[in-house]
Amino acid sequence: MSAGTFAIYSCFMMKLSHIAGGTQVGLVLLLVAVLELAFAGHCLGDQLQWNPLPVCRDAAKVIARQPLLVSFCSQADEDYVELWLVRGLEAVTTSAPSLYEVVLSVKRLYRSDRAFSSEDFPVPEEQWGFHEAHDPGWFAVGIDLAYVYVYEGGTSFRCVARVLGLPCAVGVDAICLPDHVLKEAAVCRQAKRQTTAWLLDEASERCLRSSR
Repeated sequence: MSAGTFAIYSCFMMKLSHIAGGTQVGLVLLLVAVLELAFAGHCLGDQLQWNPLPVCRDAAKVIARQPLLVSFCSQADEDYVELWLVRGLEAVTTSAPSLYEVVLSVKRLYRSDRAFSSEDFPVPEEQWGFHEAHDPGWFAVGIDLAYVYVYEGGTSFRCVARVLGLPCAVGVDAICLPDHVLKEAAVCRQAKRQTTAWLLDEASERCLRSSR
């Protein structure tokens, strides 16, 4: 169960307890509203945010091969394309039994000047526009494997979920960034140490702050 679905379920159960003595019509209307929210979350929200530990391990190994990662939610109406530099990652426990989340320590390097929809891809190089991100530093972020892209060579990045063969709804399988953006990012990449993958077993935990 994703974080969004879990929250919807919890909200529904609390509301249901409050109106248990109410009319049948009220219960039916509430149930319809909750199901609509759940369906929307399934289509546009989290898909592969929480996963079994073996899936998180495989994802961590794929991401750790190259420190550059692209973030883009292809199921949103529009989203900005961002290029991240990754310096640390781990799989952490969640509130759902037997499900884990891959958390990265990243620095945002570049962001597209405008947001794109999945219908815009492939984007011609002359239509790309990127600006350097001036974020203060590194930050921790949990990722959805359907919405991040790993470097595959040349200027191409491929969806992590597709690389792992995971079932999901993805509007864009691969993203090709402008050559000059990757050349500029290479300078930052060479100045940083290699990404470290911390892979938890069922009995251990590690703090992300230790990677800093």
